[in-house]
Amino acid sequence: MDREEQLNKYLDDLTFDKDPIVGEIALLTKQHGRFHPGRSGGLLMAILATTARMDHVFEWTAGYGSTTIWLAKSLPETTTHSIGTVSDENLRLISNYLKRAGLSGRISVSKSQGPDHLMAQEAPQNLIVLDLQQERTKLADWWVAIEKKLAPGGMLISLGMMPPESGAQSRSLLASSIEAFNHKILGNPNFLTTILPVSEGMLVASRLS
Repeated sequence: MDREEQLNKYLDDLTFDKDPIVGEIALLTKQHGRFHPGRSGGLLMAILATTARMDHVFEWTAGYGSTTIWLAKSLPETTTHSIGTVSDENLRLISNYLKRAGLSGRISVSKSQGPDHLMAQEAPQNLIVLDLQQERTKLADWWVAIEKKLAPGGMLISLGMMPPESGAQSRSLLASSIEAFNHKILGNPNFLTTILPVSEGMLVASRLS
């Protein structure tokens, strides 16, 4: 058990919120060899989602809805929460989990092309969450949409932003895609950005202007 798993177990033992659906999603995600925010990352996203006015939230995921459940439980019912996902299977799983959690009426979920879906949002977004999983090699495609659609004072959260060690060519492409995106946003004076050691690197950026 690594340090992140130890922390998640510690939080799971102590915190009041022990949602069995979150646990079920975490188990499925682990079985399929994908990363997820865990309790530590989920609670962090929930805290961030309550620290500012969240009228419009956009999430794009190639996962199974772990981030979605944490956010949906924390956001005001008046929030416009739109989710795009990569496949029919992801759409089915996320929609089913939201229905079981009693949250489906508050959230719009659709299969879509990620950056185009974000660009199609009419209003500036107060929070953008990216859980790209295997789609992280396409991070460069998101930058223009984020710059255009993230409102001043808004937050970007992106999971899996700790570059993997270089190895095979496909992993080198993944590493270079993550590094290029991190370099672009960490070097941008319009964003205050950090990367935390949860969810294989959780990038959190606040747009200053």
